[in-house]
Amino acid sequence: MFNLKKFFIFIFLVVLALPFAAGAESNPVELYFFEGQGCQHCARMKSYLDGLKVDFPNLAVRDFEVYFNKDNQDLFSAMAAAYNADVNGVPTIFIGEEVIVGENFEKVKNAVERCSLETCVSPSSKLGVLNTNSNASGNINASGPAQGSDEVIGWIIIISAVVIFGLLLIIFVFKRKKCLVL
Repeated sequence: MFNLKKFFIFIFLVVLALPFAAGAESNPVELYFFEGQGCQHCARMKSYLDGLKVDFPNLAVRDFEVYFNKDNQDLFSAMAAAYNADVNGVPTIFIGEEVIVGENFEKVKNAVERCSLETCVSPSSKLGVLNTNSNASGNINASGPAQGSDEVIGWIIIISAVVIFGLLLIIFVFKRKKCLVL
């Protein structure tokens, strides 16, 4: 027999646990991606990073095109020097304390996972104050968590809890009136 009281208690505990589950969200991860327009390896890495952002909504990718943008070339050189890395090819990724050159998808994913669980240094902090130059299109592709994403998640949890509670209340009322058979 369906025990409505136990069901309410279970749903109540799940709703109480939702904020804690959201609080266990991963650390913000910032990744600097240097690419060249027309580079096939870069295009594949860019596509991979777009897919990775689905699995890791805490991932912010800063995209810099270096073939046609002198400011981004200078930033790339400064970033390589800050990481003490001898890098002059693309695609190149700076994340945490790592420099990843080429299409090493597994290494990129491992670095993002690690930085999601641990607090990693932002690549911009390696340079001190980052000069946020724009890429060739005039924009920095900085897709990642919005500043108010924690607030949005909180509201989603609250609204979900209210909807669940309302549905349970309706079920309870109809069950009491024997209008609903479960």
